Amino acid sequence: MSPRNTCGSVFGGAAKYKWLVLKIQEYPVNKAMLELAEKNVGPAGCRVKERPGPQYISSPTEKTAVRLADLRRRIREVDRALLAVPEEYRAGVLYHTIHYGTKSIGRRCGSAWEDDMFDFAHKNTWKKWKVRFILAYAGIIGEKDHIDMLNEYREAVEEKDPGII
Repeated sequence: MSPRNTCGSVFGGAAKYKWLVLKIQEYPVNKAMLELAEKNVGPAGCRVKERPGPQYISSPTEKTAVRLADLRRRIREVDRALLAVPEEYRAGVLYHTIHYGTKSIGRRCGSAWEDDMFDFAHKNTWKKWKVRFILAYAGIIGEKDHIDMLNEYREAVEEKDPGII
């Protein structure tokens, strides 16, 4: 008897799926933080060193630049993953991933695919594009190889320690 093909099994287990969804759910927060942080960027202050030395002291401007670059990278990763989804499904897939994410794992209720905004396509179509979006995101952030390993060794790991995955 083959195991039921669930979303978690595509991702090597529910834990990996939840982890990826949680990272994607940071997207609106990251966009808001980037907007606020960019408003606070100003010119660097004047610094005068009394004596030259080999030491390196990071300035607040450098720290801010690194933080902004990190936020931009995180936002860009989600935006790139959305390109794997046809344009008419992007907003809905992103909305469902951010707002409903992992609520329906392990039970029937809790999903919002029945909401009016998803009426123009079948629930299975939405699910297919959501899975492809999250898999594309996993590939962009470098987790696809780990998911492939989880799927490859799933049976052996579960045989050794049932319920671990």
